Amino acid sequence: MPTIRIDLQQLQAEGLIGDDLARLIETRAVPDSRSGLFVNLSLIMGALAVAAGTIALVPDATTGLILAILAIAAAEMTRRFAPGASLKVLSAGLALMGVLGLAGWIGWQYEDAADTTLPALLITLLLGAGAVWFRSAFLMVLSVLAFGAVFGTGTGYWHACYGLFVEQPVMTILVFGALTAGLYALRGRIGAVWQTLAGIAARTAFFLVNFAFWVGSLWGDDLGPDYRYGEGNDWDAWRAATPHVPEAAFSIGWPLLLIAVMARSRNGGFLSVTATVFLAIHAYTQYFETFGAHPWTLVIGGIGLVGLAVGAAKLMKPQTVA
Repeated sequence: MPTIRIDLQQLQAEGLIGDDLARLIETRAVPDSRSGLFVNLSLIMGALAVAAGTIALVPDATTGLILAILAIAAAEMTRRFAPGASLKVLSAGLALMGVLGLAGWIGWQYEDAADTTLPALLITLLLGAGAVWFRSAFLMVLSVLAFGAVFGTGTGYWHACYGLFVEQPVMTILVFGALTAGLYALRGRIGAVWQTLAGIAARTAFFLVNFAFWVGSLWGDDLGPDYRYGEGNDWDAWRAATPHVPEAAFSIGWPLLLIAVMARSRNGGFLSVTATVFLAIHAYTQYFETFGAHPWTLVIGGIGLVGLAVGAAKLMKPQTVA
């Protein structure tokens, strides 16, 4: 609902409203929330400063664990006992600090572990539980992304560059494709309180499906054990003995899936828009991967993208009901 600001005194002076109507509007006015937001943000910054100072004074994993538990307890108390929504922002901030602090503590404990599957699963369950308990959309997104790490999906950063890696595209597509479909089917059968969280989790899983297709369309997928090159690290021998899914399978299957999603989803909705965006990314990637960045390919590619943009604009135009 939009918020409209009016000057009651000015309206009275112009004779547009009377004294009785002005008093009635004033009694129905929504309180200004800017001061409350300032107080909440100040409290969050204070809590962060205290946590940072405490960890600096006692740099130990146990310190972080205790602070995370205290933050979760404070978030729960604030959510339950604060009047109305006066400290809603503070409660959400403390919940994020506490849950992410516990996730960081788990990662710290398994820092030297050879197999990262168990810590990734524990962090996924923790973030998911925190998202459900505190109704946090941000934690739900992180939970799905953490689940992707179980299958070797993640991101990296180095100077002025970001990287995306998907070690098992086929497995990622199957698992998160099923998760996307299941969550969308479940969303229509649960209460309104949980529909938002289910929808956000489904959308995040759909992104991971597209990322897996993107990586697979460039390198394919080897279905054998990860990083096991055979005797003497013989790469050729390992590849010969390992089932390989070619790049073409992903390059063809991906647009077919995206077109099917666009055809079955609501025009202008999340799935339709996201599918269109990734279809453009796929076309751009494959075009220059195949033909290279030569002047004539740039001209033809530019014309193709303009045509795709025009078609997408028509496809995503919301339908009007007579």
